[in-house]
Amino acid sequence: MKVVLVRPNAGLKSTYLPLGLGYIAGAARSAGHDVTILDARLERLPVTRTVRRILDERPDVIGLTALYARAEKEAALDVAGVYKREGGKAPVVLGGALVSSLGREMVATGLIDLAVAGEGEAGFTGYLKALEAGQAPDRIPGVIFSRDGVVQAVPRDGFIEDINQLNVAWDLLRPERYFSFPGRSGQSVIKKSHRCLPLFTSRGCPFGCIYCHNVFGRKFRARSPESVVREMAMLKDTYGVREIEIEDDCFNADPDRAKAIARRMIDEKLDLALSFPTGLRADRMDRELIDLLKQAGTYRIIYAVETAVPRLQRLIRKNLDFQRTDEMIAYTADRGIMTGGFFMQGFPTETETEMRRTVDYALGSKLHQAFFFYVNPFPGTELAERFPVKEAQNDGNGHMRYSVLRVNLSEVPSATLWKINKSAYRRFHFSIRRMWRTLRVAPKNLRTLWAVLVTLALSFRDLEDF
Repeated sequence: MKVVLVRPNAGLKSTYLPLGLGYIAGAARSAGHDVTILDARLERLPVTRTVRRILDERPDVIGLTALYARAEKEAALDVAGVYKREGGKAPVVLGGALVSSLGREMVATGLIDLAVAGEGEAGFTGYLKALEAGQAPDRIPGVIFSRDGVVQAVPRDGFIEDINQLNVAWDLLRPERYFSFPGRSGQSVIKKSHRCLPLFTSRGCPFGCIYCHNVFGRKFRARSPESVVREMAMLKDTYGVREIEIEDDCFNADPDRAKAIARRMIDEKLDLALSFPTGLRADRMDRELIDLLKQAGTYRIIYAVETAVPRLQRLIRKNLDFQRTDEMIAYTADRGIMTGGFFMQGFPTETETEMRRTVDYALGSKLHQAFFFYVNPFPGTELAERFPVKEAQNDGNGHMRYSVLRVNLSEVPSATLWKINKSAYRRFHFSIRRMWRTLRVAPKNLRTLWAVLVTLALSFRDLEDF
């Protein structure tokens, strides 16, 4: 079957490589299908040209992807709607993290024929197999579809246990297209090299944070160190990659495996820069792991702290060991690794005193960077289920951003929460001493300058595309 996988152009500035589409393409091609990837965001294609490109391929199935932003949701619906109005007959399938939150809603529009929740490789290839056989999709775990006007969802039956069997269709992604500034080939704005690509070494996170989307489940499933380093070497040899960005949910859930990956990188002399922009658990680090990561080429680590208040740590079930966290943040910074922290403001029942305590924690730490995000209850998370928000309160978009205040679950008035957030950025980043410490370890290039400008902007306003 001819399959066209599409990332619609949502008009967002960040244009990171759509690694998820690469995994879906790899699975579909391994199942014997002819696959094309169209990144309309990268090519800045309007919806009409996107649809024309799709029609030219004469697909049997179209796969769209969307993450969390409202713009991505609307862009996917626009492409599906115009495609159908232009007479397209192929079924339109939606994947991506948005499905875990709004899958039923998207199918209910009538523009999406089927959605695949969670890991898409098995669900999407299962649907292709059923379609070829002329069978209904009602036995494919994780899919959402409409029958006789009624939206139905087939329960998931677990996750892919052996993720070593998965592969990315790198040749279809054509990663060299993502290497230019100001495009972002991964999650981070800061990079040592423009020849940077994202990589997954594991899926799932064993911790139970209630704000998590839990797309990959609670069970930690890891690729072997040999598989990970082999792929790194291939990317270096084939595409001239100079930097790898690890985007796991929790890379260091198994510290011994993390050490094995670092040792193998060192032994094979890969000479690649390494960064962890999506957040590690500081209390799952130790000095040996930090030393090995440094030796392997790591120059930047972000730690997901969220709140410095023990009561709130228990509420959100993060349950960080703060004695260990403090020690590992300090040691990481002392080793000359650019060290950042993720913090969240506006948890349910959070008081102004508690909010300021978290800010003070960041200010008193050795962190080089700190990001203060708003708590937003994304649909489908335990946080949203336990603390529901009226649509009127978030204006229909509150679940779409961590960097824009549209939902306030705390005990603090929204105006005060906003002021605390902006003050936190200014107090942290406008420190001459911290600026000097950061400049000593930060990459010396235009991307770092861009990151500084973005951070300064966050000191005064909320940003939609961050």
